[in-house]
Amino acid sequence: MSADNESTNAPSPTMLRLEIYLAAAMMLLSVGFAVFMPYLIATGGITSAQDFLRLTPVFFPRLAFAVLAALCAFYLLDAWRRARQIQSAANPGEAARFRRGVAMIVIIAAYSLLVSALGYGLSTLLMAGAVIWYLGIRQIWVVAPVAVLMPIVVRFIFERLLLISLPRSDYEAIAAVEDAIMKFLSGIFLGK
Repeated sequence: MSADNESTNAPSPTMLRLEIYLAAAMMLLSVGFAVFMPYLIATGGITSAQDFLRLTPVFFPRLAFAVLAALCAFYLLDAWRRARQIQSAANPGEAARFRRGVAMIVIIAAYSLLVSALGYGLSTLLMAGAVIWYLGIRQIWVVAPVAVLMPIVVRFIFERLLLISLPRSDYEAIAAVEDAIMKFLSGIFLGK
């Protein structure tokens, strides 16, 4: 019984390779921060006291990153050891899972880049439509209303009821349309 659970819970070779890359990246970043810490912390005070052995503002961050680098090295060795023990072939559906994950990361990254230029409303409309379409709902009569209504409702709740500002578009034409919609809804629901 436990052998069945271990085989279903065993990490795939691709996940173990990804874990090795992540551990190596964390270790390299930690070593980099430990080595270049004097350049990252503002200097001041007595310059002769700012070396590696004296207790300066650089000492404790450098020590913390050095310890983190050592822990990441142990993690890297452990991940490498586990990856060498796995002898099974990769799951054929695993590549498709990673592609889907990467596609969602690209959609979210594009959204975060677009929100400052297009504002919350239009960028959320585009992102919601892309995610709904990507998740498999292909009926335009479902995608369009949800993608259009979601940013309007959220913006109305945040800006008019909770008084929390959401990003406004850099383009005045887009911002004017969003402001007109919010004024219209405020007139209907809040009597303003």
